[in-house]
Amino acid sequence: MQACPPDAIDGGYIQRERRLRRREDFQRVLATGRSRADNYLVLKLAEGTAGLSRIGLVTSKKVGGAVERNLVRRRLRGILGPLKLKPGADLVFIARSSAARAPYSILESSVKSLLKRAGLVMAENEETGS
Repeated sequence: MQACPPDAIDGGYIQRERRLRRREDFQRVLATGRSRADNYLVLKLAEGTAGLSRIGLVTSKKVGGAVERNLVRRRLRGILGPLKLKPGADLVFIARSSAARAPYSILESSVKSLLKRAGLVMAENEETGS
C-alpha cells in the first residue's frame, strides 16, 4: 500500500496552532461561550487570543460507537481544515447524534451555516464556495 503524498491530504486536518487542546480552554468555551445550533451540530464560541481562531471537536457516546464518532470527527476536520476564519475566537463544535447519519454534504453545509450565523466566515470562503 502506497502512502498518500502530503499535499493530497492537506485539507484533511486542522493545523496544530488552530486546535483547542487544553481542558481549561474547552471548559471556558463551553461555560462562557455563545451558542449556535442546528439539527446536526452545536457551535459554542468565546473570545480567544488575538491570533488565530482555534477549533475543538466534541463527539460524545450519544453520537454512536467509536467508528461513528471517529467518522464524524474525520468529516468535521476535513470540512474545517481548509476554511479561513476571522481571528480571535475559540470554537467548539459538538456533534449531535444525527450527525453520524448525515452525509458529508449536509455536515459541510451545517458547519458553514453555523459559522456564517456566528459571523466568523472570511469573505474569500463565501466567494469560492469552500
